[in-house]
Amino acid sequence: MNNAEKNRRIALDFNKNLNDILLEIKQVYPDVTPEMIEKWEKEKSLEFLEIEGEKRYFRRAARNFFRINRDAKKLFIEKFGDEKQKRNDFLKNYLLKIIYSQKPDIQHFKFNFKLKINSEINEGEKLRVWLPYCRGVAHNAATSAHSSIFFEKMAKNGEKNEFEVEFEFSEKSRYKKINPDKILPYNENCFEVKNYCQEKFPHIVFSEKLHKISTQIVENERNPYLKAKQIFTWISQNIHWAAAQEYSTIDNIPEYVLENRHGDCGQVSLLFIALCRLNGVPARWQSGFMLHPNCENLHDWAEIFVEPFGWLPVDVSFGLMNWAENEDLRYFYFGNIDAFRLVVNTDISAEFEPRKKFERSETVDFQRGEVETDTRNLYFDEWDYSFNVKIL
Repeated sequence: MNNAEKNRRIALDFNKNLNDILLEIKQVYPDVTPEMIEKWEKEKSLEFLEIEGEKRYFRRAARNFFRINRDAKKLFIEKFGDEKQKRNDFLKNYLLKIIYSQKPDIQHFKFNFKLKINSEINEGEKLRVWLPYCRGVAHNAATSAHSSIFFEKMAKNGEKNEFEVEFEFSEKSRYKKINPDKILPYNENCFEVKNYCQEKFPHIVFSEKLHKISTQIVENERNPYLKAKQIFTWISQNIHWAAAQEYSTIDNIPEYVLENRHGDCGQVSLLFIALCRLNGVPARWQSGFMLHPNCENLHDWAEIFVEPFGWLPVDVSFGLMNWAENEDLRYFYFGNIDAFRLVVNTDISAEFEPRKKFERSETVDFQRGEVETDTRNLYFDEWDYSFNVKIL
């Protein structure tokens, strides 16, 4: 991607001025002062950039501030409630049933995804569109890490450029209580070790910053399962969840997370994967959608490989269930997963089938779709997407 396009994308993300931010912050801090704003900026809990000599704030900077800053978060929850409370209430009962029954839960879904292009497209120009599709259902799931369904059509004057896909699928939960003493050493020649302990530029890089934090987290632990558990615990306790700026505008996502001490589900998953691989634990990407009732959204997580148990799911963004007294429940998302998932991707930054001609809008993940014409890529500001899910 050239610098002009990258800077354009950054400007779209950082599109608010101070007055915009103050309108939101004053809902909780009515007497906010310039000194308070300056303090929060220095602490990196209020995100901004200097763009063409003007201070511009991230479009979600105010809402993120109430997630990142500990005191502000407490005040926000007291006034507006906890945005995660409904999901936590659901998970508490649901996960305990899985743990105590020792049987997988199976959920059946109907999933509908729509994409609508808002930009004017010239008559006769070819549109190429990729929409997310369920792995195991998609025709290209075996050959592409990004499971998609592909559309191609000629634009016509007066005709809406809308695309839609609908499918049904089933997913089951995975739960297994692991005894760390049962973990076996890796065969260094096995496929998983050779392929999932490597760097993958630009985001999975064994940099000096990563080495430094890894030493603090892992210390002298040698058991690969416990190494990964220590990494999972550290991220859960030290990195705040916050809405992310576009991945394509960040040079190295794990380092971005470490520097800012916050990130969204995909960003913390990339940090987890990078730290695991650095410590010789095979780790890979998983993403698609989370479909918990009334909490449906795009979502990313990870998997680690340990012998003799194979691949185990790890959802670093859900992290530790700190409200849980039961240790198995607290660490459920380290090694286990619920059934309310739609898996679309098994790696980052892979090729599509068929391949895109132009740069991607999302250079790491794939959930919102991708669009291009004969002459250019269409970025997120030129189209909208929506999805609907029904539990059958």
